[in-house]
Amino acid sequence: MKKIDHINGIPLHYARLTNHPYGTRGEQREFLIEESFLRILENALQEIFEHCPLGIPELITTAGIFVNKPGQHKHGKAFDLDAIFWQEETLVTLNFIHQKELYLGIESFLRKHFGIVLNYYYPNHKDHWHVDTSVPVDFNQTSKSETLYVQLALKYIYNEEILIDGLWGRQTSGAVKEVFGRLGISTPITTKANYLQFLDITGKVAFKLYEEKTSPIHLLSNLTDVIEALPQENRISVREALNSFLDHEETSTWLHDFEEETNLDQIIGSVITS
Repeated sequence: MKKIDHINGIPLHYARLTNHPYGTRGEQREFLIEESFLRILENALQEIFEHCPLGIPELITTAGIFVNKPGQHKHGKAFDLDAIFWQEETLVTLNFIHQKELYLGIESFLRKHFGIVLNYYYPNHKDHWHVDTSVPVDFNQTSKSETLYVQLALKYIYNEEILIDGLWGRQTSGAVKEVFGRLGISTPITTKANYLQFLDITGKVAFKLYEEKTSPIHLLSNLTDVIEALPQENRISVREALNSFLDHEETSTWLHDFEEETNLDQIIGSVITS
């Protein structure tokens, strides 16, 4: 075991306390970690921030590494990632709904290094990623966590109309075949080399989409997604208030001047040929 308070020079903070609640920058802490797992984590974060358009962050908050509970945490071989703070941007994992591109870009690269990655849609993991190396990196159609990731990438990165349920079926299989064709990747996805290629391309495409999708139309779409995720008793009143805003003549005229200019095929082409 090794005691650390930073990774690759990036400070590690803890933000799960009353005076340092979740979603804040918290306070720097020391954590125990198994050394071979640390090397994998260092390599993963290095690759993420080499490709992320935001660059190296100011700090990372974690919910824990060595923790006295069942699983890989008790061996110091698991990492719970809460949030990443750059100077002018913050990714809080609980905010997946309106940070989809940045979130999925990071997760794609995490999956190149960790066989287990539990995300926002996996039960009890909305507020953090859990990563560990208890299984090898590959794609298994019976894995709920891996299928959830693929479905999220298909829907929110490649615009496939698909149900996100964590179950591998005909719809998911068909969408994978179509997207792999667009990306120039051989099938099946269960071949490790094909899966890794998908992760690499998807991570880079997601980061480029994050850079480009900043128009008011896209931000409004994010807001709509947040509203639809609210409990029903809150959702109706907020949705009605938003519709009143959108139906206003001046608002409608203003929004009409904006168009989504993102060309997904062009982005894919630039990633594949780079």
